[in-house]
Amino acid sequence: MNRESFDPIKLEVSWNRLISIASEQAAAMVNSSFSAVLGEMEDLSAGVFDSAGVMMAQSVQGAPGHLGSLSTGVKSFLERYTAKDLAPGDVLITNDPWLVSGHKHDITVVTPVFLRKRLVGFAASNCHTVDIGGRIFSAGAAEVYEEGLQIPRMKLFEAGVRNATLFRILEENVRSPELVLGDLMAQVSANETAARRLVDFMTGQKLDSLDSLSHNITSRTARLMREAIRRLPDGVYRDRGSLDGFDTPLEICVAVGIKGDTITVDFDGSSPQVPKGINCVINFTEAFTRYALKCLLAPESPNNDGSFAPIRVKAPEASIVNARHPAPVDGRHLVGLYIPGILFGALADVVPQRVLADSSVLSAVTLAGRDLRDKPYVFTFFSSGGMGGRNGKDGLDATAFPSNVANVPVEVMEQATPVLVTRRELIAGSAGAGRYRGGAGQRIGVRLRGKHPATVSCMVERTQAAPRGLLGGGAGRAAGVLLDGKRIDPKQAFQLEPGQELVLETPGGGGFGKEGG
Repeated sequence: MNRESFDPIKLEVSWNRLISIASEQAAAMVNSSFSAVLGEMEDLSAGVFDSAGVMMAQSVQGAPGHLGSLSTGVKSFLERYTAKDLAPGDVLITNDPWLVSGHKHDITVVTPVFLRKRLVGFAASNCHTVDIGGRIFSAGAAEVYEEGLQIPRMKLFEAGVRNATLFRILEENVRSPELVLGDLMAQVSANETAARRLVDFMTGQKLDSLDSLSHNITSRTARLMREAIRRLPDGVYRDRGSLDGFDTPLEICVAVGIKGDTITVDFDGSSPQVPKGINCVINFTEAFTRYALKCLLAPESPNNDGSFAPIRVKAPEASIVNARHPAPVDGRHLVGLYIPGILFGALADVVPQRVLADSSVLSAVTLAGRDLRDKPYVFTFFSSGGMGGRNGKDGLDATAFPSNVANVPVEVMEQATPVLVTRRELIAGSAGAGRYRGGAGQRIGVRLRGKHPATVSCMVERTQAAPRGLLGGGAGRAAGVLLDGKRIDPKQAFQLEPGQELVLETPGGGGFGKEGG
């Protein structure tokens, strides 16, 4: 295929314009959101794609697991719809865990972009919805069918006309339809904003197609990534990490094979999938594998599909990192978000100046019940523990890695639910010791106001297997969930009665290097 060449200045200007378009897309989602999970915690992703579904640029804000799997997800729509099946005004949707980001609570919306009635690209976004029916957001399901409504790849809008049947099905199957549909329309409008900006950009630059520009951007990124890999010594580097699991401990095993300018990451030996909702689909595994390696090897290179090209991911089918349908997957972050730390452990002796010790990742707590006005509500809040220590820097307190989902403000939580936050504090002594200490975890306490109980689902890891230190650093303090001062199962749903205090203690990050070393 004939590829138009771009001089370096034009390419850099175009690349930055695409980033600004994707970032405006994400900002439009946040600014028009209805729920706290989108508007405050920013559990989202946004990106712009060429006509073949290749991700050219992503928003500056966005969850790494969403962004990596969004690339795979857009391509999956092209297996269902050809250019002839699409028209101006169409908007596509799915929440199939195996096609996009790994669980049904993430809804993906893809908007085809047309220039003079010809398909030239796509604007796509992904957002964690507050509810999708079935069980509340939890790890307790035995099959994916229990985890809520599944939306196949289909048209949410066709030629500008909304799919009234699908909207009605969504409205009748979720606990908070105003929030769910409001956030969904925020995605639609944000995509439309990005589509208009892409057309304006192409018109201003006199471009009939985005494909040559996309090829230039992604090939340059792939070249930078290959150059970074080539600087590493060939070999196979291994590590394994332990997780609490649900009923029994689990292991993620990794072998990082470096040969020339390519990397193969093999998860052979990882635990088999389990009949509880903590399994991870391959898309999510690939997303966090590639994200971790990019952070490690080429953090300043552009973020697009080119960085994925030199990396191959292998995982045994029906394992916790490559779950087979119909495995339950709602809490897949309880496995997938731990992959970067294990990869860093494998490569610690190869690039010790770039790795960081184990971080706390994210804890999630969902409450559902009736509020002070006797109306139903459902609310999820994510909380971060400590980040791992790094070469030359202590870990950050109450800051998640590898996710960048924000801690929800107390005021937002108390306004959206009948919850009273009784305490929110850093946990003294929770950081792993080392030449550079880990970040501190945090303690959050809540009580219910009013007379109604609430169903609570906690999804908390690291209560047994605390975040590890690296290169001689000490482990961080383990997590815990307490009800009226007594430790309870961190992954079981239970009923919280008015007056009881639920306390979440997030882990401290691991320390880096020997103390005094």
